Amino acid sequence: MKLVMKSFVFALFFLLIVPQVSLGYSEEDVEEDLKLGESIMVEGKLSGPGYGTKAVDRVVKTLKGPTKVKKRVRYLTGSWAKASSYQWSKSNSATSTVSSDAGASAAGISSSLGVSNSVTTTYSVAITIPADKKKFSKLAFYSDFNKRYVRVLLYNFNGIKYSDKKTNHYAHVKTLIYRSYINNF
Repeated sequence: MKLVMKSFVFALFFLLIVPQVSLGYSEEDVEEDLKLGESIMVEGKLSGPGYGTKAVDRVVKTLKGPTKVKKRVRYLTGSWAKASSYQWSKSNSATSTVSSDAGASAAGISSSLGVSNSVTTTYSVAITIPADKKKFSKLAFYSDFNKRYVRVLLYNFNGIKYSDKKTNHYAHVKTLIYRSYINNF
C-alpha cells in the first residue's frame, strides 16, 4: 500500500506541479517575443564614430619642416671599450619613426607624405672604422632624418573625423656608421 501511495503522490506531482513551473510564460508571451524579435529595429548610433571602425581615410598635413636631423638608430657593438678601430661588414636598415601615438603608423604617415619608409646600408666588404684607443667607445648606427611636425587626421566610413593628432615624423635620408665616445673617461 505504501508503494501505491508513493506512486500516486509522485504521479500527482508531475501532473500538477511540473507543468506550471516549466511554463512560466504563457503561450501569448512567447508569441509576442517572437513577433518583436522578428521586427526589431535599431535607430541612432550604437557607438562613437571612432570606436570599432578603422580609418578609411587618412590625411597627413606637414605643419613644420622638413628639417634635417641626425639620430642614433642603435648601437652596433655591445659594450663600451677602448678600441683602436672597428670592422663592420653587415647591412643595417633604418625605418621612419614617429615621436608619439598619432593613430597611424610611421609607415602609413610616410606613405601619405610620399617618402620612403625604410633604407638599408650594405657593405659587401668589411670596412675599418678608426677609433681613439685612449677613450671608451662603441660603434653606433646613425641616420640622417627629415624631421617634420605633422597633423594626422583620421576619418571613418561615414566621413566623420574621429582622430586629430600632431606628432613629429622622422623620415630617413641616408645612413651612416660612426664611433661614439664617452667624454667623461
